[in-house]
Amino acid sequence: MQISPVELLTRCLLFKGVSRSEIEPLALQCAWLELRKYQPLFFQGDPVDQVYLVQAGLVKVYRLDPRGKRQIVLHQSFPGQCVAALAVFLQKPTYPCSAEAAEASRVLVIPAEALGQLAQKNVAFANNMLETASQHTRQIVQVLDRMVFCDVDSRLAEYLLSMTKTYGQGFKLPTNQEIAAVVGTTPEPVSRKLGHFSQQGWIAVRNRKLSILNKAALLRLRFSY
Repeated sequence: MQISPVELLTRCLLFKGVSRSEIEPLALQCAWLELRKYQPLFFQGDPVDQVYLVQAGLVKVYRLDPRGKRQIVLHQSFPGQCVAALAVFLQKPTYPCSAEAAEASRVLVIPAEALGQLAQKNVAFANNMLETASQHTRQIVQVLDRMVFCDVDSRLAEYLLSMTKTYGQGFKLPTNQEIAAVVGTTPEPVSRKLGHFSQQGWIAVRNRKLSILNKAALLRLRFSY
């Protein structure tokens, strides 16, 4: 569904309480960007010139290991969510992570300078930014908790339950490498665990489309740590 920049900004929780008269000038500075799957938005260390608001698709935010080979996904931005908004307010504004389209996506490009100016003059927007910062902190803590306290079975079960909640039964599985980046492991354990889940009758996978057959079993794994 195609909507105007003004409507997308108005629907975003980050702009809750911001008047339309303030959103409209901001919208005039924005532009649409169509992304192919795997197309990068920015890389870690790049200067923060733009912020992105997802209109359709999915954008993942990740960091690479010191050798630049293994990804750890820190956050996934769905439609209606911003990417990199907090980076605008760093003392030295460079992106602390990298981001790319996890699937074909459409995003609204917002000038970082315009967001900074809005935060300086609009209390509601500044408060929304603080709330967003708190949410991101909680998400990072949750990522760390999963990595430290959960085994791969638990993390994979949580991932499959979350994807089914978002996309429904029969959703198309990403590659094992992409799943591994989200759950914090390597592709080989993902392949083994998916095979084990299937053998146990907990899931069914056909042509990379997955359905959950025994939700209770996955929930037990998810909360087993």
